[in-house]
Amino acid sequence: MPTPLNNQASIRYNYNNNTGTGTASSNTVTTNLLDQYTLAASKTPLAATFRPGENTAFVLRLENNGSGDLYNVTISDNLGGGGAAAPLLYNQGSLRVYVNGVLVPVTPTVAAGTLTVVIPGVLPAGGVVLAVYTAQVRPDVAFALQSITNTANITANGGSAAGTPVTVTPAPTAVLLRDAYADVTLYKEADKQNVMAGDSLTYTFTLTNAGNQAADDVTLTDTLPAGYAVTQVEVTTGGTTTVLPAGDYTVDAATNTITIPAASATPLTVPAATSTAPGITTVAVTGTVTGTVVTP
Repeated sequence: MPTPLNNQASIRYNYNNNTGTGTASSNTVTTNLLDQYTLAASKTPLAATFRPGENTAFVLRLENNGSGDLYNVTISDNLGGGGAAAPLLYNQGSLRVYVNGVLVPVTPTVAAGTLTVVIPGVLPAGGVVLAVYTAQVRPDVAFALQSITNTANITANGGSAAGTPVTVTPAPTAVLLRDAYADVTLYKEADKQNVMAGDSLTYTFTLTNAGNQAADDVTLTDTLPAGYAVTQVEVTTGGTTTVLPAGDYTVDAATNTITIPAASATPLTVPAATSTAPGITTVAVTGTVTGTVVTP
């Protein structure tokens, strides 16, 4: 790191026929003495949080803030932990490296959960490298993992390819926190493939939450086939099944669209996922086929 050279002057003086004295100090002037071989670096994530399966981007900035040239500038990024089970997976082909604003071709390697990037050529004094890449958070990342600490170890040689070893200390680090979210998918099935007039037919809606927060105030709507009359709606959450009163859902007479729940009824909730299973709520709509129906 540069060594600051601080300098301050002072004066003494007399006045009133030497009966009085005074002093004053100047401002402090700082000049930085550059080390011959030194390297500064920072690592910035472009998102503060992560979700399993999503991509996230990182920017590494390196600057030769010494007075001599640097060789073999190397980035070793641990992808959030290193090893085969590192929580980040480098997206092949995503790396872009700019040296003093010019895009340069670089082919990184990934081995044992470490992304390694060697900057080609010489990084002169004052030279700046920007390295940008994306990585996917493992879809199966441990549910209990609440943060990902991504560290890049950066080294170089000063003066020649075999010169003085240079290491960035402390190694630049980016921390991602697990996002707080609900992620609900909807699956619909019918209990019969073929029906006749007068038959009972049940549609079951499975709401699956893969997020770590419950989904609240859920509203389900479905335009039911013409000639289908709803007779019962039941909701199952957390192993408890509730048959809804007729006033807790609405069916539009013109379109036969069912809305669950009604505006004045208790909202639906899909519980958060746990470490062992997603959160699930099911809604079963049972009705009678009163005419020709095409199952949606």
